[in-house]
Amino acid sequence: MRWAFVGIGRVTHRMVEAVRSAGHEIVLAAGRDPAKLREWQTRFGVEHGTTDLDAACESDQIDAVYVALPPSLHARYAIRALESRKRVLCEKALAVSLDQAEEIRQAVLRTKMPLVHATAFPHHPRSIAMRNVVESGELGEICRISVACTVGGILQRRDHRTDASAGGGCLLDLGWYCVYSTLWFTDFRPSQILSIGTRVGNEPSSAWYQVQSMARLESGLKESPKAHRSLVASWDCGYEAAGRKWIEIAGTQASLICDDFLRPWDIEKPRFWVHGSDGKARSEQAGVGVFQESRLVESVAACTFEESLEALSLAIETQSILSRIENGLA
Repeated sequence: MRWAFVGIGRVTHRMVEAVRSAGHEIVLAAGRDPAKLREWQTRFGVEHGTTDLDAACESDQIDAVYVALPPSLHARYAIRALESRKRVLCEKALAVSLDQAEEIRQAVLRTKMPLVHATAFPHHPRSIAMRNVVESGELGEICRISVACTVGGILQRRDHRTDASAGGGCLLDLGWYCVYSTLWFTDFRPSQILSIGTRVGNEPSSAWYQVQSMARLESGLKESPKAHRSLVASWDCGYEAAGRKWIEIAGTQASLICDDFLRPWDIEKPRFWVHGSDGKARSEQAGVGVFQESRLVESVAACTFEESLEALSLAIETQSILSRIENGLA
């Protein structure tokens, strides 16, 4: 497929490689700053560029649009691309509010064009293997789920992630992974959420710098895994502690642990562990050498409207839960 990148920030660097490794072509780049756009084009060898983001979404020279702008702009340009009959890959968070996320879903329903959100870990074979363990019942009744996604040094980058009006802050950025992974791996849903957090600045409108939530969970529609009556999730996201992207799903019989579930630290060692009640642990690997972002790109090309709508529903549910956390923090 022929792609337009609408947005040229740091998040696009890995996706350039992903698109090309999937055998696709980047035809057009669109950015708001002409100097940065020219620099990006030179760095990544993309001939055509424009500062007209609407025109990029509408171009008849492309088949797909990657929306890699700040979350406050996702809905506008994702909808513009859908209405121009383009397949869309939209960065997470899907939007800055549940209302905007619903607008995106209505555009997908109206145009019958697929939209995939750029949460890559479900496209790695290891994630599927981990979910199979959870669903097998091997862990017993699930008692605890702990997810930590924190990255240091964000404030020094001075990008949109420190700007709440642009959809910045750790909650929409990294909290997205905490909530989405819980839904995706277990199908459990929160009935009660308690949260505390710290903002970047002292003003009430400042972006969230660190947020921790405790959520009481209940079983979803799936028969397995089973939820223990004491089931609680812990979600930790922030911009201070470096290099944390781990998940633990603990049951009455065993616990599943992965210290790099968002993306393997080493692409040749995509590992996770199962710790048993007998004091023994086993290590498993799945998807050695897989570049998950390339699989993500392939899914944009291959998925049907119906398949994309199913995944989009989980993304919108994630957006809804993040709104509940935000409202509880205010």
